[in-house]
Amino acid sequence: MRKFSSIAAAVTVTVGCTGVAVVTAAAPASASCSHAHSNIDTKLGTLFNASNVNIRTGPHTTCGSLGYGQLSHSVDFHCYSNGDRVSANGHTTYTWTYLRDTTTGVSGWVADALLDNLGSSVAC
Repeated sequence: MRKFSSIAAAVTVTVGCTGVAVVTAAAPASASCSHAHSNIDTKLGTLFNASNVNIRTGPHTTCGSLGYGQLSHSVDFHCYSNGDRVSANGHTTYTWTYLRDTTTGVSGWVADALLDNLGSSVAC
């Protein structure tokens, strides 16, 4: 079962070229982009549910982007952790999945609202 936390923060609404509205809350000043993760989830496939999805260095919207996932890309889920609140595609999550985009080779964190079945089911 996933744990959810509530954090009061500034909110940003972004509408990308796909027309999907993404609502993000700014990370607290103490948010770290360095998070532990393990490759313990066996789920893989074409699991992005939007285009141009940021793959970030940590589970926060303020962490740098390493690349972009696309609907056609195949990914390998590793595990999930708590992070910033993100709303997209009718879902709001506080969890992020660490994954490897096997199409591009980029590994990093993606907000679960942007992944099929809301991301990994295995905690880091």
